Amino acid sequence: MWQAIKQHPWAVVLAVLAHVALVALLVVSFTWTDSHKPGTAAKKAPPEAIAVAAVDERDIQKELDRIKAAERRKQEAARKAREARLREEKRLAELKRQRKLEEKKRKEAERKRKAKEAAERKRRAERERQRKLEEKKRKEAERKRREEEKRLAEQKRQEEEKARQAEIARQEAELQRQMEAARQAAARRAAQQKEIDRYRAAIRQAVTNRWNIPAGATSDLTTEVKVRLIPSGEVIDVQILKPSGDVAFDRSVEAAVYRASPLPVPPPESGLFEEFREVIFAFTPLNRM
Repeated sequence: MWQAIKQHPWAVVLAVLAHVALVALLVVSFTWTDSHKPGTAAKKAPPEAIAVAAVDERDIQKELDRIKAAERRKQEAARKAREARLREEKRLAELKRQRKLEEKKRKEAERKRKAKEAAERKRRAERERQRKLEEKKRKEAERKRREEEKRLAEQKRQEEEKARQAEIARQEAELQRQMEAARQAAARRAAQQKEIDRYRAAIRQAVTNRWNIPAGATSDLTTEVKVRLIPSGEVIDVQILKPSGDVAFDRSVEAAVYRASPLPVPPPESGLFEEFREVIFAFTPLNRM
C-alpha cells in the first residue's frame, strides 16, 4: 500500500480529498434533514459525530502533511539525484571531451610523428640519392680522368716515339750528312793536299832551278829554311832554321830562293794561300839529282 502511495502521491491526495468531501456532504445532509422535518425541533449534532469528523480530518491532514513531506523529500532526493546525475553526466561529458581532446592530441602527435618520420625518411632518401648521385659523378669523373690520363699517356708515348724516331732519323741523317761532309772534306782535303803538294813541288822546283850549289858541297849537307811569301808569290823573307854547317851551302840556298821569287803559289780565291804564307823546305844536293 505504502509503495502505491509513494508511487502515486497525488492520486492518494485526490482520493483523500474526495472522501473528506463525501463525509462532509453526508454530515451536512443529515443535519439539514433533521432540522427541517415538519413538526420537529431542531436538534444539535451529536458530539461524538463531530469528534469523529474532527479526528478524521486531523488524521487526514497529518497523512497529507506526511505525504507532502515524503513528496518533498522525494523531490529533494530526485533533485539531488538529478543534480548528481547531471554532475556525473557533466563529469562524464568532460571526461569524454578530455578523452576526445587527448585522443585528438594523441592522433595529432602521432600524425606529426609520422609526418616527421616520413620527412626524415624522405630527407634520408634524398641524402642517399644525392650521395649515390655524387658517388656516380665521382666515379664517372674518375673514369674520365683515368681515360684522359691514359689518352694523354698514349699521346705522350706516341709523341715520344715519334720524337725518338725523328731523332733517330735526324741522327742518321746527321750521321749521313757528317759522313758525306767528312767524305767531301776528305776529298777536298785530298784535293787541296794534292794541290798544295803540287805547288810545293813547283816552288821547290823553281828554287832548285835557280840554285847554284857551291863546288865541293857533299851530298850529306842539308839546310832547312823558312820562306815567307805574300799572295803574289813574292818572297819577303828567308830564314835558315837548320843550317847545314856549311855557310856557303846555306847562303846558296837562301840566294836561290830570292832568285826564284816570285814563287808559284795558289790564287787567293782558292783559299790555299795560308798554307804558303810561311813555307819550310829542306834542301840537300840530292834535290838536284
